[in-house]
Amino acid sequence: PAHHHSSEVKIPAAQLFPGTNRIEISTNGYILADTCIINRKLKFPANKKIYPEYVNLTDYFNDKVTRIFKNKYLFPRPDVPTLQLPEQGIGNWAYPLVNPVMDDSGLRKLAGRKGYFTLPNGIPFSTPWKENVANVIFTSMWNNYPDKIMIPLHGSAIHAYFLMAGSTNPMQSRITNGEMIVHYTDGSSDSLLLKNPGTWWPIEQDYSYDQYAFHCVVPVPWRVHLQTGLITRHFNHYTSIKGFTDLAIPGGAATVLNMPLNKNKTLQSLELKAVANDVVIGLMGVTLLRNKN
Repeated sequence: PAHHHSSEVKIPAAQLFPGTNRIEISTNGYILADTCIINRKLKFPANKKIYPEYVNLTDYFNDKVTRIFKNKYLFPRPDVPTLQLPEQGIGNWAYPLVNPVMDDSGLRKLAGRKGYFTLPNGIPFSTPWKENVANVIFTSMWNNYPDKIMIPLHGSAIHAYFLMAGSTNPMQSRITNGEMIVHYTDGSSDSLLLKNPGTWWPIEQDYSYDQYAFHCVVPVPWRVHLQTGLITRHFNHYTSIKGFTDLAIPGGAATVLNMPLNKNKTLQSLELKAVANDVVIGLMGVTLLRNKN
């Protein structure tokens, strides 16, 4: 009845996937709720009808993830005096020479010659293991990289998981830094907005959450530490970058994100798109969950 609460609705964990799940509640043809719930603790369902499939990104990789702060990001910039971001893409006005070293040796070792690794929740990712081989697709509003890239897809899928790494700054907090857009052949699409801090994390550090001044309602994602291969959601052995952060991750870390898809539609392409200035959006791996039927 109006102004009352419904009885509790329970959804068996076996019917959900790790990460984000879209929930729709309807009755008599009316949609009462259409939202998403997030649970990073869930395991990949032990369902023989569902299997993971890697999307081959080899032909689209345009750099090594360790080079993100090795560039000179010079354009576009304003033509007047401002507190601009240092040319290496990280730092601040008081400490303009910040330049943390990114090291992906642990990730490559984790993948090994088999070329993939598996998260604790059972989701696998494919990634190059050979040293000095490109392993990321970078996009950016900086002219160093394209502002968007289209990757062809085929068939249908229930879920998409992304291994991502890139940069962001306080100026880009609470706004869309980039987008992951899945296009279907019927012209429709699903999208994942990459927002600092909820769904977009900096490669060089973790966020500071105290649930007061620094608050985020989105659960902490899985982070894959590039230098050690550690996969965790709760890290506490940080280092310091003087004048910049006390939550630095030695060697940097990639972030695992996901997007529920419409299993009844045919996939056409995946679009990786940079939106905000001064950031680099990187994609390192894509795994689709497909239904054998």
